[in-house]
Order: sequence, then C-alpha cells, then structure tokens
Amino acid sequence: MRMLFALGASLVMVLATQQPTRAQSPKAEVEEGHAYAKEWCTGCHRVDSEKAGVFAADFAEVAKLPSTTALSLKVFLQTSHKDMPNFILNPAEADAIIAYILSLKPR
Repeated sequence: MRMLFALGASLVMVLATQQPTRAQSPKAEVEEGHAYAKEWCTGCHRVDSEKAGVFAADFAEVAKLPSTTALSLKVFLQTSHKDMPNFILNPAEADAIIAYILSLKPR
C-alpha cells in the first residue's frame, strides 16, 4: 500500500512540474481556427467577408459583444443548442475556433 501511495505521489509531482507546451504560435492557431470555421460553420454563420451566413450570427458581430470571452465561447461550444448541430470538437479544435473569433474583436 505504501509503495502504491509513493508511486502515485511521484506521478503527481512529475505531472505538476511539467509545463504545458504550445504546439503552435497564436497566429497559426487563429489561421487553423479560421479554416475550421470555414469548413464547419459557414453553412449557418458568416465566418468572414467572403460568404454571408444563412441565419446565425456573424462571427465578427459575436466578437464585438462585450460578453464574448474565451471562457464564454468555450462554454457555448460545449453546450447543446436547439438550432445548432452538436459538433464534437476536441480541445485543440475548440481553442483554435475561439482564437479565430477573438481575433475579430475590435482593438
């Protein structure tokens, strides 16, 4: 039992001291998010100036809202919505789309 506890404690210490690594630059993440949004979201949303959305909010308008933050977008993307397909995004995909939307916020 002590051996198992010591092993578990050691594993926790190793994991706690590891720094998360960023696989790509913020610019690359925004570009990836834009690509995902063009692929998955343009059927309903206006993702950029090239194509108008059918019935859902323009991403630029969403970005302008004072309530639009990384956290609010993450919660939104993880919540089911009546008129939105339930996309299953992995965390990196969600983060990339969030980075893209936030990049549209006026400075």
